[in-house]
Amino acid sequence: MTAVLIPVLLTAVVVAVTAEPALAVQTFTDEAGQLLYTIDDDGIVSMFENSPGTDVTLSVTRGTREQMKPQVTEVVPEAVPAGSFTVLKLRGKNLVGATVKLSVPSIEVKAYTGKPKELDVPLQVPLDLPPGEVAIEVATPIGRTTARFKITEVQIGGSGPRPDVITHPGMGYGADEGARAIPPTAPTSCPTGMVGVAAAGGGFCIDIDRTARGAFRQVEQACAMAERRLCRLPELQVACEQAKAGNLPLKNMLGEWEWTSTFDIKVDHSTYTEGAGDLRYYLLGKTDCQGQRVAYETDTKAYAGRCCK
Repeated sequence: MTAVLIPVLLTAVVVAVTAEPALAVQTFTDEAGQLLYTIDDDGIVSMFENSPGTDVTLSVTRGTREQMKPQVTEVVPEAVPAGSFTVLKLRGKNLVGATVKLSVPSIEVKAYTGKPKELDVPLQVPLDLPPGEVAIEVATPIGRTTARFKITEVQIGGSGPRPDVITHPGMGYGADEGARAIPPTAPTSCPTGMVGVAAAGGGFCIDIDRTARGAFRQVEQACAMAERRLCRLPELQVACEQAKAGNLPLKNMLGEWEWTSTFDIKVDHSTYTEGAGDLRYYLLGKTDCQGQRVAYETDTKAYAGRCCK
């Protein structure tokens, strides 16, 4: 019996060792240390899709370096209006760990995560950006490619220049001062787990309960991965008031601070660096629908957050 079992056990050990990525000639990881790609001594590339925040590998795709270069075959939407917040969907293949760079630096890129066949990139487009074509470079450790989309004119009923930013403390929120009529009614339909909210600044959908908890970028990314966005301060205030009045079936609107995407910039004028400063975001919901506090983007304390759409 012993003589038979020993060769079988040795074979199992050899197979397990051969499959280890540690034998790869090159390895590439993300900022959190998760394995993204390996290249073995035969030049074969392995691409690893991991479950966010865990060590669980969902899929592994292999091919030559040429086969595993990133590809983008579709951009949705093809056109984005100035002054809007949009989640740009890049569809193709080999997009794990992809980073993007736009040819128009003034377009703000929010947190994003690449999947094997899709990359969702939240964009905040300035109101004053002229119409034209934007090139978006997509790069991974294996290669790069370029896709394009268009910026169109501001849509009537748009939400103003920067709905996420307070233009000046005490002066209210960046908004179009009444030039456009914005439909105040609640959306007629919302995704599962969301309800419609009527608001003077325009109707929107909001998650019934808190969506995620963590540092700002973690919560923002959780919303982006669900094809939503972190709620703005005015939206959360309106939803909170309506829930408090019994008009919305929202849960846990009060009791702890929640992140919003509304921010301003704290500037130390003594350094004579006007326009530069620390980004700080507004939180709401500790005791009532109006009390606020601020937290910096770099704060590591975990706060709750809720997504809107």
